[in-house]
Amino acid sequence: MAIQGSSGTEAVVLRAYGYALKQRKVYDSTNGLKGAFVVSTNSSFGVDYGQPSNYPLWCAFYDSLGNKGILSACATANLNVNVDVVGDIPTACPSDWMVSVTNTTNTDAKNSGAAYGLTTIDLGAPGTSILSTTTASNYGLSTGTSMATPHVAGAIAFMYAVAPLPWITQYKLTPGPYSLQVKQKIMQGVDIKPSMVNTVSGGRLNLNNSALLM
Repeated sequence: MAIQGSSGTEAVVLRAYGYALKQRKVYDSTNGLKGAFVVSTNSSFGVDYGQPSNYPLWCAFYDSLGNKGILSACATANLNVNVDVVGDIPTACPSDWMVSVTNTTNTDAKNSGAAYGLTTIDLGAPGTSILSTTTASNYGLSTGTSMATPHVAGAIAFMYAVAPLPWITQYKLTPGPYSLQVKQKIMQGVDIKPSMVNTVSGGRLNLNNSALLM
């Protein structure tokens, strides 16, 4: 589902995330009759150089989503900076349920205009010259971490589509811990790349590898 919530203001962001969380809660409480089975969110917006201490509610909400089994894929800054040092919101937020993403090229290099961080940025994904929709009701190529992160959000959702039924049953009983297993498999499945040395996983998303781990 598309939710309008791109903002640097906590109240706007929390309202948008809150809608996704509400839909998941409704789904759970009605055994799937209503709401939506939300397992991942994509956020292609943020605050360059933002510090978690200045956005405590925003950062904490990733834990609220995570406790309901929702992982949050978040785009880091379109700047060649070390987020460990200079900060970024949301990708400097410390939540275990956030998956922070930088931008890689078709040669598996980190895009020169994308941020990194050995403790803050989890992995890379293709985000350079990506075919996407445009505001003119057409298609065009676009570059940025905003193009990379949806690959990861979609990969997370795909993991649930291929997960064995017994695993899904346990996930629904204890969604928080089991969603972290999905994050772990996303991280374990990456292709290790020299350009990703300054990320947590050291690699670029490989959905096939991760899906096989399910």
